[in-house]
Amino acid sequence: MTYELSSNNINLNAIGTERILQNGRNILAVMIGEVVLGREIGINGDIIDSPSHKNISIFDIKEQFKKYEPRLKVHDITYKGDGEDGLLNPVVEVSIIE
Repeated sequence: MTYELSSNNINLNAIGTERILQNGRNILAVMIGEVVLGREIGINGDIIDSPSHKNISIFDIKEQFKKYEPRLKVHDITYKGDGEDGLLNPVVEVSIIE
C-alpha cells in the first residue's frame, strides 16, 4: 500500500502505522536546524525556496528518509506549487517496509 505525504496534517498523537507516516511528515515539515536535539533533520530551506534545484531536493529528501525514517520506502517525489512565488512543497509517495 502506498501513501502520499506532505508537510500538512501533523498529528503528534499518532500511533502504529500512522506514527510511522507522521515521522515522514515531520521530516518534510521542518527545515534543517529547527529541531533542537536533531539539527540535521529536515529539508534544506535554500532548496525548497528555489525551483531550479528540484533534483538536489529529491536526493536530499530521499537521504533524509533513509537516515531518519528507514521504515518508509520513497517511491516518488512531486511538488505542489509552481515555484513562481518562491515556494515548492514536496509531496512524497511512500510505502511502509515490513
